[in-house]
Amino acid sequence: MESSILDSIGVEIIGVMSPVSICMLLVVLIVYSLSSTNPFSAAAAPPIRTAANLVYLETPSDSTSQKFEGALLNALVFVILIAVVTFFLVLLYYYNCTGFLKNYMRFSAFFVLGTMGGSIFLSMIQHFSIPVDSITCFILMFNFTIVGVMSLFSSGIPIFVRQGYMVALGIFVAAWFTNLPEWTTWALLVALALYDLVAVLAPGGPLKILVELAQSRDEELPALVYEARPSVAQNGIVQGRSLDLLVGGASDSRSVEMQTMSSNNVDRNESQNLANSGYTVIQDTNFGNMEGVQRRDEQG
Repeated sequence: MESSILDSIGVEIIGVMSPVSICMLLVVLIVYSLSSTNPFSAAAAPPIRTAANLVYLETPSDSTSQKFEGALLNALVFVILIAVVTFFLVLLYYYNCTGFLKNYMRFSAFFVLGTMGGSIFLSMIQHFSIPVDSITCFILMFNFTIVGVMSLFSSGIPIFVRQGYMVALGIFVAAWFTNLPEWTTWALLVALALYDLVAVLAPGGPLKILVELAQSRDEELPALVYEARPSVAQNGIVQGRSLDLLVGGASDSRSVEMQTMSSNNVDRNESQNLANSGYTVIQDTNFGNMEGVQRRDEQG
């Protein structure tokens, strides 16, 4: 029985919503568990100056209008900073500074896993009174960080390990965003959601330009991208390329057909796709039945 398009869409939605739901659940559990400690309690420690509140530092004594206006200013400045950095990265990729971008992404992952994740890990040890010495704790955090960076940027790593570390990155960043005041946090969430829509869908959006450049060069995007499923190359090797479109189908004769279509040949006609994109057919044949038919023909 052929699967309908609704089944494939449902699988894609589940593949995207599952890590988001897991990330939200674990962030809520971490913040709730550590609510009485200093690193994740807004009432226990005074607000700190970060890139998310450069203009306005919210205090409980401020009025509602002051908090609202200050939160909007903080969100505007933060989005501008993000846009400037993103366009700078696009400019570096345009001039083929791929090595610098990859090293920058490695450093970013190492920083998030080592500092933010390490701080959360230490807070959990102190809060739950876990008996562990400092040397063992350092070795565990160091190994966790190094393995995370290798799994995110190296080939041959199981995809569930890479997915787990991508979810861990989201958990650590989201947990640290809870340090911000309430009004600033909500304003940043709305502003970043709108910025993502513009950056991805707008004709001059930086993320749209970056993806189009990567597709035109037929290269992997030098970024931290969550992959819901691995792609399959023409030689049958599982790769981590997320910019290719994998088209697969099963025929009634128990043959499995797979074809990798890049953005360079999407707009071509069907004959050119079959001639240039490397069409691989894996035929599953019952050799025992064929041998029996051949013997009966010889005897007859």
